[in-house]
Amino acid sequence: MQEKFVSEIAAAYHEFEGDYITLGAGMLNGEAQHHAEVRIPLKTLNRHGLIAGATGTGKTVSLQVLAEQFSAKGIPVVLMDLKGDLSGLAAAGATNKHIVKRHSFLIEDWSAKGFPLELLSLSDEPGVRLKATVTEFMNHMPNRSITFVT
Repeated sequence: MQEKFVSEIAAAYHEFEGDYITLGAGMLNGEAQHHAEVRIPLKTLNRHGLIAGATGTGKTVSLQVLAEQFSAKGIPVVLMDLKGDLSGLAAAGATNKHIVKRHSFLIEDWSAKGFPLELLSLSDEPGVRLKATVTEFMNHMPNRSITFVT
């Protein structure tokens, strides 16, 4: 059963040509499987996506993995991070037994690295201060009307 699972996942990716990002490994009976990498071909990344779930289900980690993979492939990423959970992308992470175990299921080796990061801010918080006026937004609004709710 395990060999069939791994071979079917591997066979599914033979349909795609070109570069890809790796999200992780396929799970069978609650266990990650060696060499059953889950990949997204770069040429399919022009579609919409949604990451949703309850607190603690891995949404932030999923975003971080996607952002790291995109950045490693030279694809610019813009993330809105209201709580500051993703600012750690700029520094190389430290390894631990959880990370070592997680990456033992993947074909590519893992090494800690930082990624280019620029913080932008609409408030007085740290980062490059962004400014925008209501008038500037008017050019991008189809009906040119604004409703303020207080």
